Amino acid sequence: MQTQPQDAPWASFDSATDEDQGLDMWGFLSRRKAFIIVLALIGAGLGYLFFQRQTPLYSSTALLQVIHHSTDPMVESRLAERNLSDAQFVVTSRKLLDPCYDNHNLSELPTLRGLPKEEALKRIALVVTAQTEAAASNILLLKCEGANPTDTERIANAVSHEYILHQQESYEDAVTKLQQLFSQAKDELGERLNKLENEYAEFDKSSPLGSDGENPHRQRLAGIQNKSSELVIRETELKAELVALNEALRKGGQRDALLLLVGKYSEGAEVDTPEKIENVVSSAKTMFQALFPLLMEEAILAEEVGSGHPKLVALRKRIELTRAHFEKLAGIDTAERQATGAKTPEPAPERPDFLAIYMNSLAQEIEVLRTTLEQLQSLAAQEERAAKALRDYELQRATFVRRIDRETSLFEDVQQQMRDTELPTNMGGVSASILTEASHGELVYPKMPQFLGMGAFLGAFAGLLLGYIVEVADRSFRKPEEIVREFGIPILGHVPYMQEQKLRKIPKDTVMDRSLICLHLPRSRPSEAYRSVRTAVCFSALGNAHRVIQVTSPAAGDGKSTLAMNFAVSLAQSGKKTLIMESDFRRPKVHKLTGVDNKKGVVDVLRGKAEISDAIKETELEGFYVMPCGSRPKNPSELLSRPEYEHLLSVLREKFDYVIVDTPPVLVVTDPCSVAPRVDGVVLCVRLSRHTREFGRRALEQLRDVGASMSGIVINGVEETDAYGYGNYSYSDYRYRYKDYSYNYGYGDKQNEGYFAEADPEEEAAAEAEEVST
Repeated sequence: MQTQPQDAPWASFDSATDEDQGLDMWGFLSRRKAFIIVLALIGAGLGYLFFQRQTPLYSSTALLQVIHHSTDPMVESRLAERNLSDAQFVVTSRKLLDPCYDNHNLSELPTLRGLPKEEALKRIALVVTAQTEAAASNILLLKCEGANPTDTERIANAVSHEYILHQQESYEDAVTKLQQLFSQAKDELGERLNKLENEYAEFDKSSPLGSDGENPHRQRLAGIQNKSSELVIRETELKAELVALNEALRKGGQRDALLLLVGKYSEGAEVDTPEKIENVVSSAKTMFQALFPLLMEEAILAEEVGSGHPKLVALRKRIELTRAHFEKLAGIDTAERQATGAKTPEPAPERPDFLAIYMNSLAQEIEVLRTTLEQLQSLAAQEERAAKALRDYELQRATFVRRIDRETSLFEDVQQQMRDTELPTNMGGVSASILTEASHGELVYPKMPQFLGMGAFLGAFAGLLLGYIVEVADRSFRKPEEIVREFGIPILGHVPYMQEQKLRKIPKDTVMDRSLICLHLPRSRPSEAYRSVRTAVCFSALGNAHRVIQVTSPAAGDGKSTLAMNFAVSLAQSGKKTLIMESDFRRPKVHKLTGVDNKKGVVDVLRGKAEISDAIKETELEGFYVMPCGSRPKNPSELLSRPEYEHLLSVLREKFDYVIVDTPPVLVVTDPCSVAPRVDGVVLCVRLSRHTREFGRRALEQLRDVGASMSGIVINGVEETDAYGYGNYSYSDYRYRYKDYSYNYGYGDKQNEGYFAEADPEEEAAAEAEEVST
C-alpha cells in the first residue's frame, strides 16, 4: 500500500485552477429560468387586469402652418409668436380660450355641459397642448386629449381656428403699434428741435461773439502772435547781419568790399554828406516808430471789418499822410521829383563812412524791433484775457450746435423708418392656415401591449431577483472547478444519467446486471464516461502505483457500486486482469450484479474457511473476476480491520493488474475508513445534491484522517447534452435528480436504511458459530 503525499500534483488543484468565481450568468439563467418565466406570466396577467381597470384616453390632433413673411427687423422683433415657441402658452391663455368657448358652442359638449365657464376653461386648458415639429419650425401640432373622442375633436378644431385668427391680429397690431411709435417719436423730436433752434437764436442775439460764432479777441490774438513771430524772425536776421559785419571788420576786412556785400555802395554812386546821411537815418527811424502802430492797427482792423470799411479807409489815409510828412522832413520831395523829373543838386562833400552808418542803423532797427515786440506782447495779453472772458459763450454755442445736430439726425432717421414701414400687402404679414383638421379622437391610453409588456417585464425582473436569491442561497455545486476548490482532489470523470429506454434494450437472459453499461452498451455515452475514468486513473501521475483502488461514496444512493462495477469492466475490456472485491459486508450486492455464486467469498477467506482461489469467481467477460462477500459477518468493521484483510489485498495485488474494492458509504459506517489506509488509492463517487458539499467535505476529512490516498472524485448522474464527439456533459449546470432504473441495487428506500437492518437469522447463526470457533 502506498500513500499519496499531501503535496501531490492535484493536492493544490483548487488554487491552480482558481478561475473567476463570479456569477455564471448563462448557467444562472438556465437553472432559474422557471422563476423568470412563471413570474413573467403572472406579471403579464396582472398587467392585463390593471389594463381592464384603466379609464380610456382619446386624442385628436390638428396640423397648422404659420408663416411670417419677411418684414422690417423691428416689426419681426415685436411679433410674439414669430417662431411659435410660446404656442403652448397662447393656446391655454384666457385671451384665446374665451372666444373658443363662446364662438364654437363648447358649452354643449358632454364633458363640459353644466359646468361654469371658469371651470370649463380650466378643463380645456388642461387637455390642450401645442408643439412645433422638429423638422419644420413653422408647423404646429395642436392636440386635445380627453375621455370623449367627439369632444376632443371639437375642442381641437375650435382652438385651431382661434389660434389662426390670433396670429393674424398679432401681426397687424404689431405693425400698427410700430407706426404709431414712429409718428409719436417724430412729433416729439420735431418739438425738441424747434425749441432748441429758438433757444439758439435768442442766445445768438445776446452773444458778444462774431456773426460766424467766432471769438474776435481770439482772432486778434492769433494775428498778434503771427506778427510777433515775424518780428522775432526779423530781429534774429538783423542781429546775425550785425554780428557778421563786426566780425568781418575785426578780422580786417575792407570797407568797400563790405559795402558791396551789403549792396549800399557802387562805383559812381552819389555820396551825401555825413550830416545829411545822419538826418536821413534819424528821420527814417522816427518815421518807422510812428508808422508801426498805425500799420498794426490797419492789419487788425482789416481782419475784423473787411477791406472796404470806412474806418479802414480813414486809417490808411492817416498812414499815407504820416509817411509823406516824414519824407518831407528828410528832404525828400517825392511829389516834386515825380512831377519835374529833376534831380536836386547837392555839393559833393567828402566821402562818408557809409558802412558805419549802416551798422548803426541796424542796431537802431533791432532796438525798434524789441520795443515793438514788447508792445505786441502786452497787447496779446490783453486780447487773451478778453478771449477767456468770452469762453462760456463759446461753450454754450458749441453745446447748442451739437444738440441741434443730434436731434436733426434722429429726426431724419425716424422719417426714414416711417417710410420703410409703409409696406405693401405682399411684402409683409402672416400666412396662417389649418393643414389638417382634427378628426375623431383615437385611443392613446391604455394600450394592451404596453401593459402586458410592462407586467411581463416587471414579473421577469422579480423572477430574476427571486432566482438570484435562491441561487445565492443554493450551496450545491455548479462547476467542476468549484468541486476541485472545495475538496482539493481532481475530478476523474462525469457519468451521465443512464436512460431507462436504453436499459430496456438489454437482453434479460444475461446473468450480468443491466447496470453494467460498459458490457451491454459499450458505445453509449455512459460507457464512454466510465472509460474516461479508467483513463484518468491509469494514466495519472500515480497510475502505475494505484493498482488496488477503493470505490466509496459519502452517502447511500450515490451510485458507487455501479461505478465500481463499470470501472472494473472497463479495465478488463482494456486487457487488464481485473478483480472486483466485495467489501460491503452489510449490504453486499456484487454477486447480484455479476450473477456469481456467493457461497464462498471474502469473509470466508478472512476466517480461513476457504482458499483465495475458491473465493475468486470467473465471469463471462474475459479478464474480469469477482470475489463476492460470502457469508455475512456480524462484525464487519472488526473483520475489515484484521491483518488478514491487509494480507489478502497484498496477495490479490500480486495476482491481478487491478483490484477494485467496493466499500459502504463513508458517512454511514466506519468500514470504508478501515479499508482506506490499506489500498493504493480511493475513488470517491458523489451524486450532486444540495447536501453534496457538506457530505463530501465530511467524507474527505474522515478518509484523510486515516491517511487515505485520494485518487480523485467521480461525479455521477450529470445531465448530458449533445455537443460533440461521444457526448458532452453540462458542467456549467450540474443537476441533481434521482432516477429509478426499475431494479434494486441500492441500500434501501431511505438514505441510510439497510445498513443496520436485521440480517437473515440463518446467516447470523452461522456467522456466530464460526466466530466462536475462530
